[in-house]
Amino acid sequence: MKLTGLHFLLSYQCTFECDHCFVWGSPWQSGTMTLALIDLALEQARETGTIDWIYFEGGEPFLYYPVMLKGIAKARAMGFHVGIVTNSYWATAEEDALEWLRPLAGQVEDLSISSDLFHYEDRTSQQARNASLAA
Repeated sequence: MKLTGLHFLLSYQCTFECDHCFVWGSPWQSGTMTLALIDLALEQARETGTIDWIYFEGGEPFLYYPVMLKGIAKARAMGFHVGIVTNSYWATAEEDALEWLRPLAGQVEDLSISSDLFHYEDRTSQQARNASLAA
């Protein structure tokens, strides 16, 4: 089997605490990838020669926005495709979501948003709608 992608759990910390979370993310979790660890993992990914995609997720990767931005820039500079998995807690309004996403334009090729009845009262939350419109 050929490994073609890596998912970096940037942090176990999250704005939610969901029973279905496979990393047991919650507001009370700790543990965050450092830039040094991201650099090391990216170098190792490049050495495989088979990895095309790097995803940043968690927990909630936007909780550590500056680290995520630097990691994304490094991954892109190394030629990787980049994606993010988020619950979009940060997209409180479309205008605000634009501010969060603007630095990612041209850097992130896939933005996956978790929005379902486990996270919000509606299947698609207002935050997810704001993030989708801004993207």
